[in-house]
Amino acid sequence: MQANAAVARARTRNSNYAYRVSHAPESTPSSEGRQPPVAPPLTALGRMLGRSPHADRAGLVNNADVVVWQSSRRLAMAALLGVVAVALRAIGAVSGPIWPTLTILPIYLAIVTLVTIAIERRHHVMRPALAGLAFADVVTIFAIVSLDAPPAFYSRALLLSLLALQLTQLFFVRAPAFTVVIGSVVGYVAMLGVAASRGYPIQWAEQLSGLAIYLLVALNSLMLTASANRRLAALVDLFGRAQRGDFSLTFVEERGREPDGITMLGRAYNQMRSELATMVLADALTGCFNRRGFEQVLREVIFDAGRRNGDVALLAIDIDHFKAINDSVGHLAGDTVLRDLVALLAQASRAGDVVGRVGGEEFVMLLPGADGETAGVVAERVMSIVRGHAFRTARGRVHVTVSVGIAAEQVTDAYITSALRARADEALYLAKRLGRDRVVMWAPGIRSNATPPWSDIVASIK
Repeated sequence: MQANAAVARARTRNSNYAYRVSHAPESTPSSEGRQPPVAPPLTALGRMLGRSPHADRAGLVNNADVVVWQSSRRLAMAALLGVVAVALRAIGAVSGPIWPTLTILPIYLAIVTLVTIAIERRHHVMRPALAGLAFADVVTIFAIVSLDAPPAFYSRALLLSLLALQLTQLFFVRAPAFTVVIGSVVGYVAMLGVAASRGYPIQWAEQLSGLAIYLLVALNSLMLTASANRRLAALVDLFGRAQRGDFSLTFVEERGREPDGITMLGRAYNQMRSELATMVLADALTGCFNRRGFEQVLREVIFDAGRRNGDVALLAIDIDHFKAINDSVGHLAGDTVLRDLVALLAQASRAGDVVGRVGGEEFVMLLPGADGETAGVVAERVMSIVRGHAFRTARGRVHVTVSVGIAAEQVTDAYITSALRARADEALYLAKRLGRDRVVMWAPGIRSNATPPWSDIVASIK
């Protein structure tokens, strides 16, 4: 009732509060104007490495790029091991046949090269291909060791498999890394079984204890790397959110977790979070939200209102003849007017309202929970406060006026964000065409730039 009375009093004071009433059907926002839903944050290492809807975010790499990098390491280490094996036999430091190394290594190098070329051309790699490369590593290692070394030195295969494990678990923790571990255990037991069947005495207790030590080292490495990758994925998620202007989350340190470089980086992010939010979301001149920050808040408010069919109002505000102010008293005085206007908008707003600067002299006010009449009261208050304020500049006091366009909706569709902005802008443009220094509320049928007859109708309703 108070809101209705306030609007009525504003009308009787000839306050230029314009309404448009029409029986024309309200147009529904088209799919072209709909804003795509915000993609979910990263939660797993696999999504961090290319399987993410935010594939263009900073810090992300594709699985294919990782495989190409890993394959270069595979080829380099295999070639180095082959050269070392040949050199040791050439100087007589190691006995045994050299043909397994010279036969198996070229086949391995060819397989890795062909698979890598195929993956690089496709720019995508499936998990079976990752597990297959890890399996090729294990088979090559155990085949060469079993054919090239006596059973007393079979433990070399476990040591070399740790290299393959390091290579795979650095990025691909799950299937490829466990393929290396399980394949190494099975391969080692099979090697010992074949040697025992050939009559070679196997000290099973000692060999199994060595295998247990290998499992302990491998599983501990897997757990440490999994923890590091999980926290690294959380950091990538935080930076991805920051890139979208969302600084609502902090890096959470796990109790008892090692204070490694990832933890230090997370602490640094937490310390810089507020400064980053200010730089990214705030307007440097006025201190209110910039376009990016306001759009983020608007999406959140629309989403929240959509869950409960709540009301939301948006005020599009433009300083009248602002270019004339800059031309007459200078740009520094214009900056003073902009800063003071934000303070006046904050003074006229309600608790919980949001002010943003979306252009040179263009501002917006978001009124969560406000219907059209409440928004009209706030808009009238804005105009009254601005109209009665004398802006102090170096060249004296300056009086300005503003034009305001209002769009108010009961939110039933989370995609109404773009339509709400467009309606507020249409109402604002109509207010400027009607002579400025006034408020216009959007209603079905208003067309600010295409239907001049509406101006006459709105003016007659005032």
